[in-house]
Amino acid sequence: MKSLLALLGATGTKVISALSTLLAVNLIAYSGFVLYDSVYTNRMAFMSSDLAQFRPVVEEEEPTFEEIQEVNSDTCAWVTMLNTHIDYPIVQGKDDVEYANKDIYGKSCLTGSIYLTTVNNNDFTDSFNLIYGHHMDNGAMFGDIEKYEDNNYFYSHQNGILVTTRGVYDIKIMGRLSADAYDSTVYAAGDRPASDFPNYLYYLKSLAVQWDPSTDIDGITRNIQKYINARDKNIAEYGKFTFNKMPEDAVHNGMQLIAFSTCADATTNGRQLLVGTMKFRTEPLPAELTIEDNAVPRAAWGHGEAAHWSLLNAICLIMSLAATFPGKVLRKKYRVVTAGLQKKKKAHGKLKAEDFGDVKIVGFMGQILLSAFALFLFIWTQDPTKPMVIVDRWTLGMIAMYAAVWVIDVYIIKNYKKAARNLSADMQGNN
Repeated sequence: MKSLLALLGATGTKVISALSTLLAVNLIAYSGFVLYDSVYTNRMAFMSSDLAQFRPVVEEEEPTFEEIQEVNSDTCAWVTMLNTHIDYPIVQGKDDVEYANKDIYGKSCLTGSIYLTTVNNNDFTDSFNLIYGHHMDNGAMFGDIEKYEDNNYFYSHQNGILVTTRGVYDIKIMGRLSADAYDSTVYAAGDRPASDFPNYLYYLKSLAVQWDPSTDIDGITRNIQKYINARDKNIAEYGKFTFNKMPEDAVHNGMQLIAFSTCADATTNGRQLLVGTMKFRTEPLPAELTIEDNAVPRAAWGHGEAAHWSLLNAICLIMSLAATFPGKVLRKKYRVVTAGLQKKKKAHGKLKAEDFGDVKIVGFMGQILLSAFALFLFIWTQDPTKPMVIVDRWTLGMIAMYAAVWVIDVYIIKNYKKAARNLSADMQGNN
């Protein structure tokens, strides 16, 4: 190694040192990014206040999906399991892989989205509908499915709401299962005949970690048949499924099957499932699931407008405050230099140096005011107790203030240097 350094000489040694420093900085930066990305991904996997603004409005006719479909045209429903973290839009991709690693905004994301299998019709008219989602250890996405192993949790979280483009359904969970990902019997979703369901439900019961003993498998089968008969007649009569023209008996008693599937940490191919019934909802939605007509949806690119804090805004604030220090240090330095020159000018007459006192005062006050305003804006618009985002609608303003502080720094420094050069030149001329 010593011979190599001797061969390279002093310049080569500096180059190697610089490259080593650069590598170390990059490794530290990458480690910080990995840590940040992990925190950010886990926090943003939860349903945000930003996304909640797009929850479909349920009116007398069909639910309004225009706003959420402007964000993503693949959106076909919204599912909410009451008092859990499961509260998300449902999408359907071109296959069952597309949304495994893509969020509702169409961006690559490890948490993926909640999505309906492509085996099903996206209007949820099939007799058995299957929905997938990732299992997040912090409870986001379908992470709460694991909690259904607990007996008390299971019986206190059986109810949910499914809002589709055709109508609203009540969900009632009957079982929490553990299964293999390649179990074709479990994952046989689609529009199955009612005659398939008795054996199918008994098979699911054999895999259950929790199973509601009040489940009437024969009764569910009859109600699924009732739904299928009414649906087929409805489609034949109106040319498409018309939710609000279903017969009263089918509305009150008809049923379909629904399942939510996610991964299990314990085994490679292990899966956790919630299985339940879905039936037409005839009562108004719970108050917490209604959106006021005058609610303004937030821009998708910002990922939040109020209940959040922006990483880039915080960086801009810190750098704005830090930018006042270089100017302060240099001002002190040049005051020392000019003070020494001013002492000597008494012996050489009046000097012609420009007076830059006004520049110093105005620049310093400008920096202070801009930094103070940046601090005020951050406190006013950001909430560090809420989920972190990258940018929001205030980011451009924060960047502008940070740039302005540095421009003032450069301006002050240039004037100080010019004044110092003039004083020095005057001294030399007088000598």
